[in-house]
Amino acid sequence: MLQQIAMTDQNAFAIAAAIYGSSFLMGVITLLLRRAYPRALMFALLCGGFLIQTLGLNLRGAAIKACPLGNPFEIAQFLAWSLVLLFFIIGPAFRLRLLGFFTAGLAALLAGGSFTVPGWDRPYPPGIFGGNPWIELHASLAIFSYGVFAILALISGMFLIQQHGLKKKQFKGLYQYLPSVQQLDLMARRLLITGVLVLSASLIFGAVFWLNNHELVPIFKLTATCLLWFGYLLVLILRLQKKLVTRRHAIATITLFLFAMASLWPVESAREPVATPAERSLPTQP
Repeated sequence: MLQQIAMTDQNAFAIAAAIYGSSFLMGVITLLLRRAYPRALMFALLCGGFLIQTLGLNLRGAAIKACPLGNPFEIAQFLAWSLVLLFFIIGPAFRLRLLGFFTAGLAALLAGGSFTVPGWDRPYPPGIFGGNPWIELHASLAIFSYGVFAILALISGMFLIQQHGLKKKQFKGLYQYLPSVQQLDLMARRLLITGVLVLSASLIFGAVFWLNNHELVPIFKLTATCLLWFGYLLVLILRLQKKLVTRRHAIATITLFLFAMASLWPVESAREPVATPAERSLPTQP
């Protein structure tokens, strides 16, 4: 029976969400009790949740014969997976304390919250991208860029918390585990550049498909994605010109990420499966 549970993508997603939630809860209890932050244990738990979620994504991808991005439930899972993957890349390299704690919280919210709306995991036919590699690459890069923007929003939130602590001259509890504002600000700039580059690449690959199939792309999806890209690009330009820095930069990136999340679900809910060329050539029934 345990083997059957392990081989079910839904159960793999649920177990991963539970691990992320437990990691976050452990961090909250530790900070409230003012005990040493268990960084190694947090990292180990996130590794376990990530591996199980990877299993779930692989099982779902094998079932649908495509990257699992066909409905809001799968997008939430893939976004949480991307967020944790980025933490593994960024966390050890820059030793950002408490980043694992905030990552666990957001991953639990995304992975676990997707179960609260059963309609999000609606069925769809295999090969939703119609076997088109351009549109599949576009979709996966777009969601991965959202993962970059998600961890950017977390770091921006950490920046605002630490800045508040410095103004109030509070250096104990949560504040003592946060990185310096200079380190957080530098990391935010690098993530912003990375996110804009990945999203730009996604739009380029998507344009290859759109030029020949523009009637299949909902106008709302195209408009929302372009607005989001332009918003992040504008913030990046202002940041490089040093016209949007520190607190205002943090607030802007958090606001843009909230806009991305608010527009993502209706965009994907309105999307129709991409038809293959053979399917589009079939005559319609009277």
